[in-house]
Amino acid sequence: MRVLVIETVIDLPWCNSLKDKRRVRQGLIDRLERRHRLSVKEVDCQDVWKTLCLGMAAVVISESGGRALAASIRTTIEEHANGQIREWDEDLL
Repeated sequence: MRVLVIETVIDLPWCNSLKDKRRVRQGLIDRLERRHRLSVKEVDCQDVWKTLCLGMAAVVISESGGRALAASIRTTIEEHANGQIREWDEDLL
């Protein structure tokens, strides 16, 4: 068993308030947790309106399963975040 750890920074240039960011954040976290069965939290940038920093962790059986899950998570974020991924760091421990 391995642990997949992902940290990502997403730019949200259209957000004009923390309320806009909260709506995007909560919807994205709910979708990721439901679809991929992983733990997701906002880990940084809480006071920056136009930036969302998420940390994610999941237990996977194999390295190939971890890579496939990471690719699927990235696709979900790209499709539903209404923003641009600026940073993407993934590790398999």
